[in-house]
Amino acid sequence: MATSLTPEEVREFLRTQRTLILSTLKRDGAPVSHALWFTYLDDAVYFDTQMRSFKARNIQRDPRVCCLVEAGETYFELRGVMIQGRCVPVEDPEEMQRVEAAAAEKNARIGSGLEGLPGWFGDSRRGRRSRGDRALLKVPLEKVTSWNFGQAREHYARAAKREGER
Repeated sequence: MATSLTPEEVREFLRTQRTLILSTLKRDGAPVSHALWFTYLDDAVYFDTQMRSFKARNIQRDPRVCCLVEAGETYFELRGVMIQGRCVPVEDPEEMQRVEAAAAEKNARIGSGLEGLPGWFGDSRRGRRSRGDRALLKVPLEKVTSWNFGQAREHYARAAKREGER
């Protein structure tokens, strides 16, 4: 029973989701996970973080990461994409501009996630993000695993029908 998404379904799924769970490796080798917002562009996921953050320090030491994007509230709604690869800093100004434009387009399409928050929060967030101590990071879609358990619905329905016929 195949539940994998097609490459086009993976791209569309990543275009429509906001939150990515990034797993990095601590100094002792133990994994640790971080939730953050991301942008999908050109077969890579992008996110930014403070350069002195725990996750950035982990990535500088060992760039191997795992990114998980998932959605669904019931079994047959569960779908997701797991990306395993190496995280790299983005330093090309043109690539940075393209990611910024893609993030703005995504926010216009699905919302920024900041709607309805008090004005002071937005002011504080803009101040933190403009300090200049942030890094844009990229994880290319090197090894991708995907699933859509909705595709399993027919399999289970057929199995239940066979059981009922016995």
